[in-house]
Amino acid sequence: MDNKNIKFVFFGSGPLAESALYSLYQNNLIPSLVVTSPDKKAGRNLELHKNVISLWCESKNINFWQPGTLKNLDINSSPLGKEKFDVGIIVSYPKILKKDILALPASGCLNIHPSLLPKYRGPSPIQTALLNGDENIGISIMKLDEEVDHGPILIQTEMEILDEDTNETVERKAGAFGGDMLAQILSHYIDGSLKLADQDHSKATTTRKFEKKEGEIKLEDDADVVQNKFKALLPHIPIFFFIKHKDKEIRVKINEIELNKDLAKNKSASEIIKKVTPEGKSEMSFSDFEKGYLK
Repeated sequence: MDNKNIKFVFFGSGPLAESALYSLYQNNLIPSLVVTSPDKKAGRNLELHKNVISLWCESKNINFWQPGTLKNLDINSSPLGKEKFDVGIIVSYPKILKKDILALPASGCLNIHPSLLPKYRGPSPIQTALLNGDENIGISIMKLDEEVDHGPILIQTEMEILDEDTNETVERKAGAFGGDMLAQILSHYIDGSLKLADQDHSKATTTRKFEKKEGEIKLEDDADVVQNKFKALLPHIPIFFFIKHKDKEIRVKINEIELNKDLAKNKSASEIIKKVTPEGKSEMSFSDFEKGYLK
């Protein structure tokens, strides 16, 4: 089956999904329907920010749907019930898909997951890899079942993590890489010529969601600890530290650090921080901060 003849529904949201969807499109895999997250209100004035994927779909004249929930869904009256699909493709979609949705496409649903499964199952595989200082990120294409990141594997590979990489850049590169991988094998999966391999569940490790408090560091921490947090947690979780200044505890946000691992060897956090924003003040260089707050 030629890629352009494959009918599929795409579920996804965020940078990983955005780059995967674009990569599929570039490989003549054009979704019949895209299911993505609702638009969100953000900022001081709670202005409505359009979902990037929905904007992209509008520009390409592709049908899309932004349900707030999939609980108690009447499939027949939803956009999912109006067409027959060969396959579903899920990339970083924040809602759990129940058995009745997974069973809708004739060949089931596939997932692009950014780890070498069964390692790093769960919601934060890229963040966890960066936090652990891994040198590579895995990319797995698997068939979904009802358990989290549990189904059989179609194909896996690895991608190098560069010094300058952050959570968002790795997401975008992994999504594009995964989209290209899937485009090369999707027709073989649908016609049954591609064999799937079960995961070794005894080797499974799981990831978790991170909390804002985990962005805290201490100036005496090793530089690599700070580098890993900076790469893993931004932009969603700020990196910060506390100091005592004039008998008051001040929270200081870190905006820029040295990301080159070789240049940070055997150094402390205070030796690689470049720019900070003290609570209630404007951004400044760390050297100016030291003069005003630490000496």
